Amino acid sequence: MVKLHDHISKVKTIKLPEKHSQGVLIFGLVLLLTCTSAYGASEKEAKTHYQKALKLSQKKDWDSAVVEFIKATNLAPQDSLIHANLGVAFSQTGKHKEALLSFELALRLGYDSPGLRYNFGVSFAHLKLFDEAIHELETALSMDRRMVKAEYELGVIFSLQGKHQKALEKVDILFKRNNKLAKKLFDQIEPQYTVVSVDDGGTLKGRIILSGKVPRARSYHLINAPNIEYCSRISDGKGHRLLFDFTVSQNRGLKDTIIQLINVDKGKPFSPNMQIFHVNRCRANRYVIGARNGEDILLENTDPIQHEIATYEIRNIYSDQTSNRPLPNKSSQVRSVFVRKDAEVFLIKCNLHPFLQTHAYLAQNPYFTISDSDGNFSIKDIPPGTYEVLAQHPYIQTLKKTITIPSRGEANLDFVFKGEDEKRKLYQDDIKGYRFNTWFDSKKKFYGGPRIDDAVEILQAFCDKDHLC
Repeated sequence: MVKLHDHISKVKTIKLPEKHSQGVLIFGLVLLLTCTSAYGASEKEAKTHYQKALKLSQKKDWDSAVVEFIKATNLAPQDSLIHANLGVAFSQTGKHKEALLSFELALRLGYDSPGLRYNFGVSFAHLKLFDEAIHELETALSMDRRMVKAEYELGVIFSLQGKHQKALEKVDILFKRNNKLAKKLFDQIEPQYTVVSVDDGGTLKGRIILSGKVPRARSYHLINAPNIEYCSRISDGKGHRLLFDFTVSQNRGLKDTIIQLINVDKGKPFSPNMQIFHVNRCRANRYVIGARNGEDILLENTDPIQHEIATYEIRNIYSDQTSNRPLPNKSSQVRSVFVRKDAEVFLIKCNLHPFLQTHAYLAQNPYFTISDSDGNFSIKDIPPGTYEVLAQHPYIQTLKKTITIPSRGEANLDFVFKGEDEKRKLYQDDIKGYRFNTWFDSKKKFYGGPRIDDAVEILQAFCDKDHLC
């Protein structure tokens, strides 16, 4: 069990309402500007200690700040702002019981704000008084719905209470409002899948077949993308890059289909190895992969050119971009597969070279695999039982079947897709040419000067020994 203080973020310093335009860090900076005339002799001395406490707070010297705040409260016991900020200083030093008393006194003296309620709730949470913490954090949100940290803290508390669904609801709320906080919260929620030892597991084997007409590969004219000289290393030799969404062997086996068991609550662990999105000659090493929500993927660019890698979550008919950053030549970086709960696919794609793409299907458990070049697949160490099995491909309707896995035995299951069921909506087909062909054939760069293409290393064709058409 992770300690509570590893989950609850640092307390928020209290601010005055926005009408006090000078308000920064904590109350005192505004108080000194708006209430100076209210000080008598003792109040002036309180002001000196209070001002010193503020400066110490800005330097994060909280222990010294507590001492000065206490001196100020002794001289000005009716000042609610001093008590409120004393509570902040107490909480920063880990004295949450004392912080609660200061916050309560500030409320009784007439001060209330979303920030005060937020800090009140965080101190309650540190003391594991979760019901009180929830009440104060929800009160803060009722006063200001923009307080994303209050949403985050509530999610953490729900997770600690074992209320995983309520915690995930907070992840959904934060997803678009503060994606970084949403991911931080998601990583702290215990997954519903449980890892156990599987001593009597069985194996599922089968084959993916495509019947009927084979959908044609998409053709991208390289003149539409930068770095035509280098990217033409894999092409048809005439300025086109072919993208095989449907790779069908001579015996009708369909490659790049993910097969996964659903509603598996426990079993073997996920692979501990980080998956790699490897880019070479403007092409990704895998067209389809399986991934769990929240995992990291290593992007590795071995090309001498820069790629601009964007990621998208695909939910039914909707596609939303989740990240977009350059991937410089000969470099690597890590991206997180983080999507909303109803997303099915996480698309990794280069916005400069759109034929460079990988489709990651979201998996709730490690019982998934990708069909090979002959359409074959195998999944091992499955706990005995009856399961639903999905066969999913990026551009054809998902198939579902039911199978019973015997103890230490083997079950077989085949899926047959129909080529006429393909569902690509936007079809890239520049193979006939149009006006761009003259630019390619002229051997001139788009902005002028001679263009010297690299030699073709992989000559593509619509039909060959690896691609039935």
